[in-house]
Amino acid sequence: MEISKKLMRLMDVAVLVFLSALSFSQESNVIRGKTDSSFFSDFVHRVYNTSDGLPGMTIVSLIQDKKGYIWLGSYDGLVRFDGVEFSVFSRYTDSKYGFNSARTIFSDSHENIWVGHNGEGLTCIRHDGAVIKYEKNDGLADNKIGAICEDREGNIWIGTSMGISCINADGEFFTPPGLSELGMEHVTVARLFVDLDGRVWVSTGSEDCILVFENGTFRKFDGITKIKNPTVRGIYQDRSGAYWFGADPHLAIRIKDGEETVFDIGHEHTNGTAIDSISEDSAGNIWFSTDGGLTVLHDGLFSYYDKLNGAPDNGVNGFLEDSEGNFWISYNRGGVEKLSNGKFRTVRNDAPVNAICGDSFRGIVWIATDNGLRAYNGKDFVDNEITEFCKGARIRHVEVIPDGELLISSYSDTIPQIRVSKDNEITVWTKDDGFSDIKSRVSIKTQNGDYYAGTTLGLNILCHEDGKIITVRKENGLSSNDYIMWLYEDSEGQVWVGTNGGGVYIMKDRKVIRHYGTDEGLSGNVIFKIRTIGTHIWIATGTGISMYNKESDSFINFNSSMGLGTDSVFQILVDHTNTAWMTTNKGIFSADFAEMLEVANGYKSRISVKYYGNSDGLITNGVTSVSSGSIDVYGRVWFPLVDGFAIYDPAKSGRNTIPPKVEIQNYVIDNEVHDYHGETIVIPAGAKRLFIKYTALSFISSESIRFSNMLSGFEDKFSMWMPSRVSTYTNLKYGNYEFKVKAENSDGVSGEPKVVQIVKEPYLWELWWFWAACGGAVILLISLAIIHKIRNMRRYQIELEQKVEERTRELKLANEKAENLLLNILPEQIAEELTEHPDRTIAKSYPNATVLFTDIVGFTKLSGKMTARNVVAMLNLMVSRFDERAKQMGIEKIKTIGDAYMAATGLTETADKTSAKKMIFFAKGLISDVEKFNAKYKTNVKIRVGINTGELVAGVIGKSKFIYDIWGDTVNVASRMESTGEPMRIHVSENTYMQTAAAFPYGSAIEIEVKGKGLMRTFFL
Repeated sequence: MEISKKLMRLMDVAVLVFLSALSFSQESNVIRGKTDSSFFSDFVHRVYNTSDGLPGMTIVSLIQDKKGYIWLGSYDGLVRFDGVEFSVFSRYTDSKYGFNSARTIFSDSHENIWVGHNGEGLTCIRHDGAVIKYEKNDGLADNKIGAICEDREGNIWIGTSMGISCINADGEFFTPPGLSELGMEHVTVARLFVDLDGRVWVSTGSEDCILVFENGTFRKFDGITKIKNPTVRGIYQDRSGAYWFGADPHLAIRIKDGEETVFDIGHEHTNGTAIDSISEDSAGNIWFSTDGGLTVLHDGLFSYYDKLNGAPDNGVNGFLEDSEGNFWISYNRGGVEKLSNGKFRTVRNDAPVNAICGDSFRGIVWIATDNGLRAYNGKDFVDNEITEFCKGARIRHVEVIPDGELLISSYSDTIPQIRVSKDNEITVWTKDDGFSDIKSRVSIKTQNGDYYAGTTLGLNILCHEDGKIITVRKENGLSSNDYIMWLYEDSEGQVWVGTNGGGVYIMKDRKVIRHYGTDEGLSGNVIFKIRTIGTHIWIATGTGISMYNKESDSFINFNSSMGLGTDSVFQILVDHTNTAWMTTNKGIFSADFAEMLEVANGYKSRISVKYYGNSDGLITNGVTSVSSGSIDVYGRVWFPLVDGFAIYDPAKSGRNTIPPKVEIQNYVIDNEVHDYHGETIVIPAGAKRLFIKYTALSFISSESIRFSNMLSGFEDKFSMWMPSRVSTYTNLKYGNYEFKVKAENSDGVSGEPKVVQIVKEPYLWELWWFWAACGGAVILLISLAIIHKIRNMRRYQIELEQKVEERTRELKLANEKAENLLLNILPEQIAEELTEHPDRTIAKSYPNATVLFTDIVGFTKLSGKMTARNVVAMLNLMVSRFDERAKQMGIEKIKTIGDAYMAATGLTETADKTSAKKMIFFAKGLISDVEKFNAKYKTNVKIRVGINTGELVAGVIGKSKFIYDIWGDTVNVASRMESTGEPMRIHVSENTYMQTAAAFPYGSAIEIEVKGKGLMRTFFL
């Protein structure tokens, strides 16, 4: 039995060899081009299978509709994909579909989805959600559908196993003429294709049988001459007008202007014999889907993708380039795969990578790993005498110095420190040469020719004069730590020595001249990296990043509280786009370096950062704390990883500027689900809950898309950006609403919102005519009651008049008391107007008023140490002093809020040019009052004072417990002057300064960030 199986396999191979030999014997000019093995390595590969939600692993067809959904055909149903969720349509998910298999899919010009089944006929899913089923009894040639297309007249062509049927715009079946004349009315159709001239092409998968429908009839195509009796399945016309035909075994024929070229696109290690489909991508590359893998013809080169280089399956059923430039591949048994142009290219390695540096002298990139030194030429790892010499060693650092020398540091008892000359002469320093330890972490060559090597047991200096090795340890310079983590020489020839817990030591002429640690302002004492970026030295530590300011000999520190999301930062690199790249235990993230400098200069308080992951092409388990990346001469950033390294190319990894397109998928009213097709959502009066499910059709970092929504008529602004794809509303009042939702991609690009009209129906008693009828009945009853009441009221009229006279006298006395009380609350002018017109809205506009805010510094902390009675007593004494001064100086007190005091002057309808000066005198008096208060009560109360001058609006708010208040930018800025001021100092805006500068001495202008106003110039008195 085993022998017979072997014989059968040998016979199969012999047949394939014979067929191949026969084909190649027909044409000696078959092109077998050079291969490019790196083409597919530039993509981020993502395979989707049943664990992700696919109903099966066999995907026989795929398309993208005009909305942007990806549709997949499988033997277990029709599948729609939005980038995150797979939705399956079949009789098992909803009985209205009435099918199980989806062999071929097509989206027509009216956005209808046509589904051809394997023995179940044809289904049209209309754009409005209606489902129409067609079978043989309706006019189909057969229920087994192989291909679907649409011609220029809008007719839908259906290729079956027993002929071709067409459906016109009215839904009527007809058979295209010409097949019977060719004796092919029952032809088996493999593919249908409409070319640029509107001709319909039919491939049958049979020898020498290609049909073309033109001028109202069919004819056989006999344009292939270099291959006898070709068996063609795939047919395609590229943008240049050239026709492509896929012929067995694995031959592609290109015909343009009568010139015929044959390409061998077969994979040498597979047995593929069929080209199922041919497509052209947006770059002009031609893609061939075969049962032996995927082949791409580009730039005159062939690139192959099959199981040997990462494909989940060799059987490729289809290929698609979506609207964002992602490539999709459907497999016979491997699900579906997405190839994206990720931001990163990840290269795997079998050992952690510790350092990377480019070597322009040797044309190589050096990769320091835990298992030797590797050389990378941009596409592959290569071996040379240096990698062979370092084989098996734990290489911690590698660095190329400007003169071409290569320094290699390792944990090894035989080669702890290596120097490779420009001529590749290798020198090794060990303990026998005076080296302090066999564990060398990092090394540099200084400007004067010395070599510095940092080990776990001290610093070694190889003197250039005599080759003598000097060891620097705790006892002779490194007062706190022998464990050297990093070395860096600045532009002045000073060597910065970073230690593992002892901070940074500065050396000059081989001697320690300075030490920096947390006591000197450094963010941490565990030092990972030191380098110059711009005009400052940046130090990455275990508890944040420090920027050293040489002029002030001080540090500005960055940590998680400033938006980094972490404190432990292993390194920082800045590329030519001014993007700062940082690595941490949480992975790789970036920030705008200009924004970091703004934070450093105090213009902003937080940094916006972005972390990267699998969807960006960064496929890794993380980075190590010792990892040292680099930026090469082409501007690419190289990141060491625990399982390889990643490359970021700013030129190829630009910002995704395509906004995600929002689609409403369905909505649920209480527990009833409705698919959405653009209609107005009508909510019955008794319905309580509304759920709206939506998605964003973007397949670049789909999981990172965020949404913001608003229900107009219920909300007045959009919500915060959130990843949730469902919005819920309960107990809406009757009326008309607009639901708006927009999406934002991972690069912060958002598009126009999707708008849905919503109507909540009213109950009967919520209708106007119902209440009109009720009102009429009530009026009638009230009229009858009034007539009855009038008779009774006449008897009490005299009595009431007497009581009114008495009450009038009492009211007069009460009014006099109320007027006195009102004058204590409101300005006299406002009080008079409010008394005369109590129902009038009191509002005044003042063109040049001055507003003062003051509060007690640290009042919360201060009050926490006092009893409630003492807190109130203290505030009462303080505010009473302020009130008395305001009364004496003609300042209008507005209100107190807790420990804050608000006052204004210049509240006149004509511009008061003296209000600002008046308020400055008042502010100085307040500070004097506080000082006297402290002297009298032995306290240490301090206040901040902020003043601004400008236009404002004042008025009375409320009908009961009313309050006189002022509003406007002038008030807001005055409050900001107070909150950004300093204790016992007067902080004024530029407006106030301009009106008082001649009368008072001020300091230099400072700039502050004011919400809604941006940067403002302010001054301290």
